[in-house]
Amino acid sequence: MPGGDVRHLGGVGGPSATPGGDLATGDLATGDLATGDLATGDRTGEVTVVPADERVRDFASAAGAVLADLRARFGMDSWLVARRRGEEYVVLATASDDAFGQHPGLVRRWEDTFCARVLDGSAPVVTPVVDDVPALADMRAVTGMDVRSYLSVPLRGADETLLGVLCAAGTEPRGSELHQALPSVRVQADVLATLLDLELGLAREVRRRERAESAAATDALTGVPNRRAWDAALTAEEARAGRYATMASVVVLDLDALKDVNDASGHAAGDALLRRTADLLRERVRGSDLLARLGGDEFGLLLVETSPAEAAEVARQVRDLLAAAGVEASVGVGARTGTHDLYAAWRAADAAMYRDKSTRSVSPRRVPVADPATAAHRLPQTARVHLSSVDALLQLVREQLDMDAAYVTRFGTGADATFRNFVARGSTPLRVGERWSLDGSCCGALVDGRIESVVPDTGAHPTTHAMAVTDAFGVGAYVGVPLYRSDGSVYGTLCASSTHADHRLQQRDAEVLRSVGGVIVELVEEEDRREDARRAALSRLDALKASGGPGTALQVVVDLRDGSACGVEALSRFPEPRTSPSWWFARAAQVGATEWLDLLCLEASLAHASTRSGRYAVNVLPTTLLSPAFTRLLGEGSLDHLVVEVSEHERVEDYSSMLSVLRPLRERGLLLAVDDAGAGFNGLRHVVHLEPDVVKLDAEVVRGIERSTAGAAMAAAVVGLARSTGALVLAEGVETEAERQHLLRLGVALGQGHLFGRPELVEPAT
Repeated sequence: MPGGDVRHLGGVGGPSATPGGDLATGDLATGDLATGDLATGDRTGEVTVVPADERVRDFASAAGAVLADLRARFGMDSWLVARRRGEEYVVLATASDDAFGQHPGLVRRWEDTFCARVLDGSAPVVTPVVDDVPALADMRAVTGMDVRSYLSVPLRGADETLLGVLCAAGTEPRGSELHQALPSVRVQADVLATLLDLELGLAREVRRRERAESAAATDALTGVPNRRAWDAALTAEEARAGRYATMASVVVLDLDALKDVNDASGHAAGDALLRRTADLLRERVRGSDLLARLGGDEFGLLLVETSPAEAAEVARQVRDLLAAAGVEASVGVGARTGTHDLYAAWRAADAAMYRDKSTRSVSPRRVPVADPATAAHRLPQTARVHLSSVDALLQLVREQLDMDAAYVTRFGTGADATFRNFVARGSTPLRVGERWSLDGSCCGALVDGRIESVVPDTGAHPTTHAMAVTDAFGVGAYVGVPLYRSDGSVYGTLCASSTHADHRLQQRDAEVLRSVGGVIVELVEEEDRREDARRAALSRLDALKASGGPGTALQVVVDLRDGSACGVEALSRFPEPRTSPSWWFARAAQVGATEWLDLLCLEASLAHASTRSGRYAVNVLPTTLLSPAFTRLLGEGSLDHLVVEVSEHERVEDYSSMLSVLRPLRERGLLLAVDDAGAGFNGLRHVVHLEPDVVKLDAEVVRGIERSTAGAAMAAAVVGLARSTGALVLAEGVETEAERQHLLRLGVALGQGHLFGRPELVEPAT
């Protein structure tokens, strides 16, 4: 890391996020639309012509020019063009508006606007004195805008479709001159409506061309566009929706049984199911919409100029269409709104789809029992296809037998048992995790052979009527079967019970439990293995923290020109016998404790920062960096001694969020380094997006660099990129003098590695 004798990188602090495009500016990528001069009106209503060198090039720039002209000639404090998008009112363009704060992109509820009152007929087109029109006067309180004069003219297309409105508002009452301005305003509105109508038509043509071109990016199996085409379409449609305030929605669907079909009948059958689904969905897709296979068993529909209500209806039709063909799918809908772009709509649709899948998986269709053979065959099939948890299977069992509760018990090492899983209808004293003695319980008596699998009336049974559990837990009827592990030992029991006697119960009901028992044992054994591994991992992490946490080793960083030390890097070291950080972080990931472990390492590393001169570098994961705990660990005051390293191996999902966290820290002197450059799966994305102060060449690039044309080329590229942004380059893993000399010739300033010193473990800070 650069120390006091190495030049300090000026202008630290991440780049600001690029703002989104202005709805009132920008040209269409497809070319200019204006083919002639723009007609405008003067104060008398006569049409004038804008000189050729002042022509507007598209609707956005035309609206800006028209609004500025109208304000200059007729006054009023606010002029704007807006569109109605479903139940929303979206501002497309404004003249300078200091009075009411209107701006392009502003979104309101349509019903909460002055324009809505004009278009529904409760107010006139021109209102010189708003107090004279109650419908408009009342809107002042709704909008919070003290409008005293108002004008609103609709923009209509060739087919009389409402495209938008041209509005003006004033802070003072006006006289008859506002009525006199109306002819000129109507001329301008007609010009803008014509231009907007043309551009919207062109956008539809461009969209159709995009759909045709997307055939080059098709899924080989189904013949529909693939994820690449989907991403491109979303990007293009988002730009159009932002420019013209058009509506767009996303429908996502996921096949419920593809894995089961593949497992049961082979991948050929699964492929046939995917092709059949794609063929069915094609029947519902309009030419302007996009159907794509997003991957695996998931499909997406991009519905353009479609409201949320219309998209919900499409989703319903899609579900019915597939169900009629025997294809079960989970479906979700998301819509673009004033605060959510199409990418957010996609995320919302995906989340809704998973909620749909979850809801339907825990509420399966009940399978009527005709006889034991039918129950034994049909129930596991339903469970395997639609259910994914023990609780869901228990719910199915409870409903199948029409009993009050169903549960799985797990026998302990002693003479006790625990309710492992439990589902019930209504309230019950039984709870998951509750323990009781096997002696005197129905489950214990079942395994010991003291009671049968089916007890329709526990009060009348010679064994169960005397059991304390019968009264304590309100067991009036009981059905149970033992559960056996894969090694043949008893795991526990699968049971169902009711609070009252049920003489409808027969031996076939025990067969229902036996048919499901094998599936449940597979699930509980796998869940128990995962839980045992989780507990073991948590125990190791707890023991690590109790022992003082990971240790810290420091490795010197030098100026490659003369070998002088200019800083150190703190590296985490773990106790025997598992010393590899990757091993520990893999265990932490199993239990969702990655950030916890990273913060533990960071805390141990920072404890030595004040004891060292020069720059002090620590490593941090991107997710940890976004955590408030990271900023708290850094404390208050200057950070001009500290360097934070983020690895190119770690994915950054949201650079803007990371930059917003880093910005105030870099203003306090913190330097940012990108580690492992040239080797991470992100290529050099971190370098490009984060504009670090230091770029660290990965040791794999450095090793034997004097003999590696590719390594030298990579290093030269990194040096060039770093030089253009004012960053320093640091080479990791320098082990030979030949490597050092070659790195110097390439322009690398700093280095670390065994040539200069191995990492040295330091005593824990006190």
